[in-house]
Amino acid sequence: MVADPRTLKIRRAEFLFGAPSLATIRKQTLPEIAIVGRSNVGKSTFINRIAGRKLARVSGNPGSTRELNFYQIEGECRDTPFAVTLVDMPGFGFAKLSKEQREEIAMLSVDYLRERSQVRAVVLLNDCRREPQADELSIQGLCASEGISCLIVLTKFDTLRQNEKPKALKSVAAGYNLEKDDILYTGEGISPEAIWERLIAIV
Repeated sequence: MVADPRTLKIRRAEFLFGAPSLATIRKQTLPEIAIVGRSNVGKSTFINRIAGRKLARVSGNPGSTRELNFYQIEGECRDTPFAVTLVDMPGFGFAKLSKEQREEIAMLSVDYLRERSQVRAVVLLNDCRREPQADELSIQGLCASEGISCLIVLTKFDTLRQNEKPKALKSVAAGYNLEKDDILYTGEGISPEAIWERLIAIV
C-alpha cells in the first residue's frame, strides 16, 4: 500500500550526529526510538523508508555500523504531530568481527538501553524469512526488564509471495510469544503509516 500523503507527512528529517560511546552523545531532549536488529537485516533501509527520504547510508557490508547514529524526524500522522529522534544501533551477530569487537558493540547497545532516560521504544527488526533467535529474544527480554516498549517489525516483507505472508507473521509472532496482529512489517511499496501510528501512541 502506498502512503496517503494526506495522512502521513514528514516535515523534517536529518542526521544529527554519531556517538561511539554514551559519553559522546550530545545533549538533546526529544524522545528516542532505538532501531535494533541483526547485521544486514535492513536497518538503514528501514530508517530511510519511515523518514520518506535517504538519510542513512545503505551498505552491502554487514557490520558497517559501529556507533549510535542519531536522526531527528518531525512530521504528522493522521493529524497527530510528532517529533522524535531515531537512533540507529550497531547490528549484532556479525561473525566476521572479532569476539572483542562484538562484545564491545553489544555492551554499547545494552548500556544505551539501560541508561538513556530518553529511550521510549525499541523497534526490533526481524528478517521476515527467519524466526527470532537468542539475540532477538534477549533484546525483547531486556526491553521488558527496563520497561521499554518493544515493537517487532518484519523487514523485506515485499520479497514474500502473497500466500507466504500470513505464515511468516504467525511464525515470527509465535517466536516472540506475541499475537500475529502485534507484528508489523516493512518493504518496498509498503506504507510506514501503521508503524508511525504505533510509535506515536508510545512516545
